[in-house]
Amino acid sequence: MEWKKELEKLNEKYESLPTKGLVISDGETLFSFHEEKLFSAANLIKLPIYLYYYEHAVYGQLDILEEISVPSQGRISGKGVLHLLPEIEVWTVEELLKAMIAVSDHEATNQLIAHVGLNPIQEWIETKEWKEDVKLRRYLMDYASGLVNEMSPQGAVAVLKEIIQLGEKNPDWQKRIEFPLLNQQFRTGLPGSLTEKEIPVLEILNKTDEDKTVLHDAALFRYKEKNIYVAAMTQEAENEAQVYAWMQEIGKHIFQSVE
Repeated sequence: MEWKKELEKLNEKYESLPTKGLVISDGETLFSFHEEKLFSAANLIKLPIYLYYYEHAVYGQLDILEEISVPSQGRISGKGVLHLLPEIEVWTVEELLKAMIAVSDHEATNQLIAHVGLNPIQEWIETKEWKEDVKLRRYLMDYASGLVNEMSPQGAVAVLKEIIQLGEKNPDWQKRIEFPLLNQQFRTGLPGSLTEKEIPVLEILNKTDEDKTVLHDAALFRYKEKNIYVAAMTQEAENEAQVYAWMQEIGKHIFQSVE
């Protein structure tokens, strides 16, 4: 396909990016490189946590309307809204899930991990086909542990695809599951050169990440009944603008390929 040649040229164009990996899939891998490489997962580790909760909720093993007490003191600052709203000390599981995905809230993520426990989520990951591609080892921002959460591009695609398929198989849950991904507040990466307002039949569901020199984005491009999954991951990236330019060109090429 002509667009694959364009992506190969694009890879050469951004050869100066030190460490990057990419997977593009429509169910079968269409284009990839370094797809099995484990990167520092940073905020993409929120995707398997999200899947854990909704999978258990769909099958009646967990109530996402359950309320969790979140003390106002000691909340993690940075990304998200919980640290900006100390007056709200009770949140539902679903509200925390929305905050974790749509605004990448760190405190919401850690509260969700603590609510069920790190070990149960780790044990659940071990039951998945993508277990070698996703390593949840610690809470967010727990740098003192010396541990690193890791994920590969093919792992990011596999988890995102499983999230979407969970909704498709359970239509009563689909809008609920997809809502935070459709309303992702960070669209600088893969969707950065596109807008659903100008292309009404295009839907982009994504989870992006930016953590110092680690920049990732995982997305589903849904256009005219075609689904294209993408994960673009970089680390040791000193030129943020160049990384985003690379991702945006990928997104543009993908859209043109299905248009």
